[in-house]
Amino acid sequence: MFELNKKNTHPKKTQYPMKTKNSLFFIPLLATGSLFAQTALDNAGNYTSWTDGSNQGTGFQNWSFNQNSDGSTLFAGHFLGDSTDGAGDINTGSQSFGMFANPSGAFSTAIRSFASPLSINDQFTFQMGVNFDNGNKGFNLRTGGDSIFNFNVGGGGASVSSANATLVPETSVAYDYGGNDAVIDVVMVVKSASEIDYQISRASAQGVQGTLFSGSVTGITASIDNFEFYISDTDAGGAPANNLYFNNLAVSTVPEPSGFALFLGSSAMFWIARRRP
Repeated sequence: MFELNKKNTHPKKTQYPMKTKNSLFFIPLLATGSLFAQTALDNAGNYTSWTDGSNQGTGFQNWSFNQNSDGSTLFAGHFLGDSTDGAGDINTGSQSFGMFANPSGAFSTAIRSFASPLSINDQFTFQMGVNFDNGNKGFNLRTGGDSIFNFNVGGGGASVSSANATLVPETSVAYDYGGNDAVIDVVMVVKSASEIDYQISRASAQGVQGTLFSGSVTGITASIDNFEFYISDTDAGGAPANNLYFNNLAVSTVPEPSGFALFLGSSAMFWIARRRP
């Protein structure tokens, strides 16, 4: 059904030399790098095959797949492929994680647990490539089998919701599909044992740009220990623009505001001292 395009679309980054005169300014940043430490990391470039039970990342448990393809009337599954076949470029190593499910009645899910439940100041980020908004495709952040945050594209639009906690929206704009280059960035930060903040942004040459949804989820009563990507009921034919692509999953520990201020102050004092004759 899919012909994978392995072309490399990433431009080579220009390297700029660091001025020796100011090089010691970067020592505090390196010394406090643990403030921004990544505790979990995975991307599709780590895989030569992506199957139920596989795991080539760190800080996550194995992938768990479910789908109801029968090979004749329902078609659903998981694959590694070039996200630019159907959406924007979120590739690493020329590929992303992908899922398909068509026509109506078909579904596919990919569930994964964190090696340890998310804790205060953890930031969970990833990218999605979504084009057509038929069927349903999206993401659930979960406590056990319960979703406490959902982002869904389908039915001619997009939405965020919480089935088992309280959604407190700040920004919510009308979703306009389109653009074979569409990339969605998702950021979620644990603020307390019962609250997370979320921000979902979209970049494309077409449709709505910038922040689509932001706000918080309160009233969480259990540990956030897993997440789910899903797709269902897309149009028949298996067009790549109907697929769900995602990639570049990471959990990082972000600094407390007071700790970050102290870090900036220390860096500034070091710079002033360095500038003295």
